[in-house]
Amino acid sequence: MHKTPVFPRAEFSERLDRLRAQMNAHGLEAFLAVSPESIFYLTGYQTLAARTYGAMLISRDGPPVLVVRFLESFLTSLYSEVADVVSFDDHEDPLEVTAKEVSRRGLARSRIAFEDGASRMTAATRRRLGVLLPQVDASDGTKMIDQLRRVKSRLELEKMREAARMTAIGMRAAIGACRPGVSENDVAAAAMDALVRAGSEYFPADPIVTSGFRAGIPHTTFERRRLEPGDTVLLEMTGVYGRYIGPLMRAVSLGEPDRKVRKMADLCVEGLNRAIAAIRPGVTAAHVDDACRRVMEDAGMYESFRKRTGYSVGLAFPPNWNEGHIISLGRDDSTVLEPGMVFHMPPALRDYGVSCVGFSETVAVTATGCDVLTAFPRELVVA
Repeated sequence: MHKTPVFPRAEFSERLDRLRAQMNAHGLEAFLAVSPESIFYLTGYQTLAARTYGAMLISRDGPPVLVVRFLESFLTSLYSEVADVVSFDDHEDPLEVTAKEVSRRGLARSRIAFEDGASRMTAATRRRLGVLLPQVDASDGTKMIDQLRRVKSRLELEKMREAARMTAIGMRAAIGACRPGVSENDVAAAAMDALVRAGSEYFPADPIVTSGFRAGIPHTTFERRRLEPGDTVLLEMTGVYGRYIGPLMRAVSLGEPDRKVRKMADLCVEGLNRAIAAIRPGVTAAHVDDACRRVMEDAGMYESFRKRTGYSVGLAFPPNWNEGHIISLGRDDSTVLEPGMVFHMPPALRDYGVSCVGFSETVAVTATGCDVLTAFPRELVVA
């Protein structure tokens, strides 16, 4: 089979070496990863059925092993260099297969870190593994993978730049489709068409298109509503390249905006500009959040904001692109920024149930400050 890996073998080998160094530091003999993001990060293996059970067993000394459903096993050859792949059929218990592989490698009495924070590692799954592997000294290793993923390599940043290039194409198409009488679905279709034609892979989340009063309700998206004169339209989307992303948010006013909409737009852009200016190595995530949040507080608009300034982004699978569990640019996050960290920063203000505007950028921390990966005019579009 012709292989199409996302990165060269050396990139994945270096990641495994860093994970094993953490395992040694914690006195661990093995690590069991189960999230599609972690397995992709360590091997390049991916599948459209990303929420189907799969696992990766990494021992301190031996080669890693992938445990996947039979239909997914062909993808391990397509995307990954892992030679040791164990497949299970639909009538088999994948947790029994996983436990058998742990035992077969002499690890049934060892210290193993499980990825307890992964969505696949439900409480029922964790209990079942405990029954199947009663003599394993288990601990939670979720933060070990998160620690590795939070700083992006040069090759990861290259993927994100390309994704951001596609995002701009999709955003331009979406804005061009915004006019009275068209539906939110029409705008979403224009964005998706442009993104896919630009080379994007399938999305971790579809483009967000929400308008009028619905825009004023957080996390609504296209639902057949037709755009009307005077509406604000909130647009948020990303292209995807090698599973890496570069999200972007912009707002459109159908006709001249009223004073409140204009004020909200100006504040969002100012908050975003100040947050970007605050990014540099050595400052905390909370410091960046404070730079944006104070703009809203000083203007008496915090109740219309009430959110973090941004969150880590990188690789992504459905149902979302958010790495906020790794780092959030939020009030209480004391994480110190390092070169190679990447954030999506989407300040938005809502007149709840009436309208919304928001603007975002995807920004990488550099050795001397930051680099905005997304490239698009940072202004309210009046259509």
